[in-house]
Amino acid sequence: GASVLKQLVAYVGRDEFLAGVRRYFRKHEFGNTTLADLLAPLEESSGRDLTEWVEQWLRTSQVNTLRPVFELTSDGRYKSFTIEQTAVTEHPVLRNHRLAVGLYSEGPGGLTRSDRVELDVAGARTAIPELVGHPAADLVLVNDDDLTYAKLRLDERSLGTLRTRIGAMPDPLARALCWSAAWDMTRDAELPAREWVQLVLAGVDAESEISVVQALLARVQTALSSYADPSWSPTGWTALADHAMTALGAAPAGSDMQLQWSRTLASAARTEEHAAVLRGLLDGSRTVEGLEVDADARWAFLSGLIAIGAAGDAEIDAEAERDPTATGIRRAATARALRPTAESKEETWQRAFHDDDVPNAVHEAILQGFWHPAQRELTAGYVERYFTEIRPMWDRRPGEIAKNAVQYLFPQVVELRTVQAA
Repeated sequence: GASVLKQLVAYVGRDEFLAGVRRYFRKHEFGNTTLADLLAPLEESSGRDLTEWVEQWLRTSQVNTLRPVFELTSDGRYKSFTIEQTAVTEHPVLRNHRLAVGLYSEGPGGLTRSDRVELDVAGARTAIPELVGHPAADLVLVNDDDLTYAKLRLDERSLGTLRTRIGAMPDPLARALCWSAAWDMTRDAELPAREWVQLVLAGVDAESEISVVQALLARVQTALSSYADPSWSPTGWTALADHAMTALGAAPAGSDMQLQWSRTLASAARTEEHAAVLRGLLDGSRTVEGLEVDADARWAFLSGLIAIGAAGDAEIDAEAERDPTATGIRRAATARALRPTAESKEETWQRAFHDDDVPNAVHEAILQGFWHPAQRELTAGYVERYFTEIRPMWDRRPGEIAKNAVQYLFPQVVELRTVQAA
């Protein structure tokens, strides 16, 4: 909704929008209105007929994809430049977009905008004659300044630039648009998952907003768990954990960044080196200035060790005794479900499906520990069992218990057989 409103501002013009809105408020103050009451003064102030805009943007579904398509001359200038617009088959509407195309090139201030063209995009292809003859940029950003609502695509030249220089973009909005475009390309299988992982690890340290860092790292873990080639994903997890160790030491003491990197290390740990760091943080032989190793941190670090077989029942029992709270009971249940043995997984499965005496909160904690990306082969046999056993549980157990089981136990083994069974 906010994005469409921003596109309306761009479509009619900011000054024209403000003038129309002022007229709208004056005419209808203290009264009720319809959509037509808002659009009429906007049409009057801008001179644009908004009938088609309303049909496209407010009465249709799905999102368009915008892609730059260009040819270069022998001396590196744009011979032609076009924006290609596509839509999904089920909702084939092509919308009118008011947007800007930004050209970014390397300079003294990093990767900064060297030129910008604002235009109307309509239909499947829209030529931009203003860019013909312009020197080719290092990065082309369709929808610069985020004026419209659409998926963006990056050309190969721009992707090549971002792979090493996304952190050199001083404009946080431009970086955010690049992150978003690359993630959409990953989700739509146009960019290999490993390239998304490598892109984030090359540029995430340039981000100062914790919410951005958290979102990027969450998407890296999604890519490694669900999209990456299983034969490569251990390499990706190791790279993520290695980066987390370095970033943990470099983050400001006591900061949210430091906290986030410590948790990322715990969830991504795969090697003995990673395990040694987590053990040191737990037993106090290793300290990081400003990092508070409280009960929550201890459970996170211990769970990371449990999942890769670097700790076991004795450590869980000791931590449970140290933290005899309701939260501690739940975290211990998750840790036990994480143990990477066939016996443990079978015990967890049986408790999840057949032990009606498990308290609801503990039951949810057990479910959260069953699947783990490092245990793919160990849990592969439970894909078919899930689809066989989940319906009887749904029919037998109360709603919240069954709903949690459906959600948390849904197979994280992403293979064709999972898709077919689902």
